[in-house]
Amino acid sequence: MPRQAITNQQKIALREQHRKHPSATQSQLAHWFNQTYNHRPTQSTLSAILSPKYQHLDTNPTEHTIKAKRCRTAKWPDLEAALIHWIILAQEKITITQDVIREKARFFWTQIPTYEGQSMPTFSNGWLEAFQSRESIRNRLYAGEDRSTPESANESMIPIRQALEVYHPRDIFNCDETGLYWRRIPDRSLATKNLPGKKQQKSRITALFCCNSDGSEKLTPWFIGTARKPRAFTAAHIDINNFNLQWRSNTKAWMVSKIFEEWLRWFDNQMVHRKVVLLMDNFSAHESAVKTINSSSLPLQNTLIIWLPANSTSRFQPLDQGIIRTWKAYWKRQWVRFMVSEFDAGRDPIQSMDVLHALRWGIQAWEFDISAQTITNCFNKALIDKGEDYQIQQQLIDELNAGLTTLRPLLLDPISIENFLDPLDEVIQDGIETIDNIVLSQFPREVDDDDDDDDDAETIPETPPSSDK
Repeated sequence: MPRQAITNQQKIALREQHRKHPSATQSQLAHWFNQTYNHRPTQSTLSAILSPKYQHLDTNPTEHTIKAKRCRTAKWPDLEAALIHWIILAQEKITITQDVIREKARFFWTQIPTYEGQSMPTFSNGWLEAFQSRESIRNRLYAGEDRSTPESANESMIPIRQALEVYHPRDIFNCDETGLYWRRIPDRSLATKNLPGKKQQKSRITALFCCNSDGSEKLTPWFIGTARKPRAFTAAHIDINNFNLQWRSNTKAWMVSKIFEEWLRWFDNQMVHRKVVLLMDNFSAHESAVKTINSSSLPLQNTLIIWLPANSTSRFQPLDQGIIRTWKAYWKRQWVRFMVSEFDAGRDPIQSMDVLHALRWGIQAWEFDISAQTITNCFNKALIDKGEDYQIQQQLIDELNAGLTTLRPLLLDPISIENFLDPLDEVIQDGIETIDNIVLSQFPREVDDDDDDDDDAETIPETPPSSDK
């Protein structure tokens, strides 16, 4: 009997069936494949198709790749998967040439754990041509410059506002992410005067929030950290799944397309028997996730996605009008209180702080501190330009200032409350460095099941206070 080739389109369908039914056995998957395509693959063939070797088929495969029956096996599959993912995310932002691809290949080789300790290849012209052929990458120039202007953004909002008129306010949602360095103290030098050491502020989580325009629904927040099972929860004998949150992890604590695709399907399932609209910015992970869903056999059923104008989310994204900033203000009020309490007790708050505290405060701030009126005001400001810019309650600002004043004698180089509330590196910005982190987060290093976000903070020697302090 002649051997029957399996097309990449069939491989994509099989991998998608496995994602939908992760508990299905290989025998059950083989039976499904036989019923669908009248061909029963062997166990070894199934294992190969479901392995990381074909992971590149999960992320926006090209038309050429989908139609191909087979292609020459990539010598470095993880590297090529990283490259094609990077190209998809970066192609609208910079001009991508063969030299750029080769340089990016050298960069990823040094970062992907699979190749640790191996000599770097030369990435010859032959390899580059084969890679381009496998992924149907032609020599095209991509305009990295965004031509949007304030005038064009305002014009783009006209049809968006018209589309929103047919929806009830409770059915208009917005989602957005923010970073949070949950061990950062209000000090430029990141040190305290009276303690034996300080810690570099690497401990980071990403928080994803979503709410509707009348403030009646604040969905369960999603948090992304670096630890699959944070040790702080294990030590406290707490199951993180019992918290009112969803926890995900990767090596960079970044929002990546796979996590956002999962979030979108989760969101869509929350909206069963409704028709809602979801306003989003064109962050790379968002766009990649939506493309993957739209090209799948299971599109969103209850959700219409509307993209906000590019480079204008600070004006038109409701969560950016003050909702996230208010959440951070309430969160950092808890952090300041904790620091004062720990200093008073003679303890180093950076040492005693852990991700369990960070998440508890985050949930409290989201569920109880942010009012429906705050949300409604921010939606109105963003979508209908009604009202003044949102201001955090003066009482909250006064309390934060009082706490910072108490801490000031213990700090080497205190920062202003504005910089404490809104540090630039907590803003999710869609630059090339962000895209690199998104891609590399798909290749985690081997870690213990009981990994810990706290390990991200490295103790280093204290810098002595200057004489004029």
